[in-house]
Amino acid sequence: MPNLRCERFGPFDVEELKEELENLEFEYMMDLAPSRPPTVVRLCECKDEDYEGYHVRVFVGDYEYCVEEGNEAEEVKAMLETMSYETYAEQDLDGVPRFHNWYMALPGKSPYDKTYIEECKKRADAFFKEKEERKKKEDEEAAARAAEAASAAKPWTDTPEAERNVAILFPGQGTQKVGMAAKLLENKTAAAMFEMASKVLGYDLVGLCAQGPQEKLDSTLYSQPAIFVCSLAAMEKAKKEAPEMLKKVKVAAGFSLGEYSALVFAGALTFEQGLKLVKARAEAMDAAANDPKNKGAMASVSGASDAVLQDALDKAAAAVGGGKKAYIANYMFPEGRTCSGDPKVLEKLCEIVVPMGAKNAKMLAVSGAFHTPYMQPAADALGKALDEAPIQMPSIKVYSNVTGKPYASVDEIRGLLKRQLCEPVKWEQGTKDLVTLGCTSYVEPGPGKQLKAMMRRIDNDAWSKTTTLEA
Repeated sequence: MPNLRCERFGPFDVEELKEELENLEFEYMMDLAPSRPPTVVRLCECKDEDYEGYHVRVFVGDYEYCVEEGNEAEEVKAMLETMSYETYAEQDLDGVPRFHNWYMALPGKSPYDKTYIEECKKRADAFFKEKEERKKKEDEEAAARAAEAASAAKPWTDTPEAERNVAILFPGQGTQKVGMAAKLLENKTAAAMFEMASKVLGYDLVGLCAQGPQEKLDSTLYSQPAIFVCSLAAMEKAKKEAPEMLKKVKVAAGFSLGEYSALVFAGALTFEQGLKLVKARAEAMDAAANDPKNKGAMASVSGASDAVLQDALDKAAAAVGGGKKAYIANYMFPEGRTCSGDPKVLEKLCEIVVPMGAKNAKMLAVSGAFHTPYMQPAADALGKALDEAPIQMPSIKVYSNVTGKPYASVDEIRGLLKRQLCEPVKWEQGTKDLVTLGCTSYVEPGPGKQLKAMMRRIDNDAWSKTTTLEA
């Protein structure tokens, strides 16, 4: 049998290499009885996430036989033990020593033919691409499992209801800011929630939260999913940092968008199901707000009773004419309201409501008439998604924005979420009712401190017991 070349890719010691060849055990060979004696033996060291060890390539004529370290294959071992050889490190086409074992032979091709090398490279590239895609898929599935596990785990399950005294209040749109979520990503499960969210949404949510731009983050289309994920990720982080608090959760509520966060937190929907609904909601609201035939706006008014405010809205609508209208959209705190509707009616409202007794009135940088009949097209679109959503009763009380009371059934949840887009948010009324439950702690998972600020004007004692979680 002729002397053979034995190639090892990477640094090597000649004596060590000889010893390794003599001591190797092999699992399999493509052909254990080659028709011609081998002419080249390659020993390839392989270290990656899937395998660590040595691969052997035996060339017989134009054919390559693959042998891997592992279980004994006596025919191959006996054949190799009789070989004599010299060692050298193979050079690639650019003269660089190679350290790999992925180029696989093609039948009938010489291992030193340029065409063969090119074909092998294509196969190797295809292999690595498939491996990368497979790993990405596995990572996504792992992230999904982690996110679902997070949404399914309810720390308060084993705590008697009589011993629970914590209320969780989830913020709505308007609390977003560039840089939010930075601390949350330090928690592995929270990070997995963001990764899963990026897959569902179709864009890099982490990058958007971290880098903005603010103008994009302020858009309804992006701000609602961002706040939803941040709020729930903050609660996930709290499982590690404040486990005793979570064991005592009694009730949850959320302002507008935050109602979806509350329902997911309470187990009425999984994280992924809730995110898909929020995505559908944001898309529907964005489309309705940007419809030139349905253009709307919002204004804030403080210091006026509801009777005075409604009178001012009626007078403003009459002054503008043409059937244009505006409505009270958010009951935030006593004598603190936002109104939505036709831009001209709202501009007129701001002119006349202060002389009628209000302390302040101003237009807001919002392009949609949210929580009014102007959002009916959005409600219709969202309704289809809500009808298909697998909603179940939450494991704790969750308040409805529409009624200001806890939900009583799954049908009510589905029906009131449809109405929520077209009817005012009764946050003040709901919070006053929630306070009667006797909670001793109120927690707002960021971003922002919007709800804590409103709590101060609703119930000063509850405000003193309100804390915010960084998001």
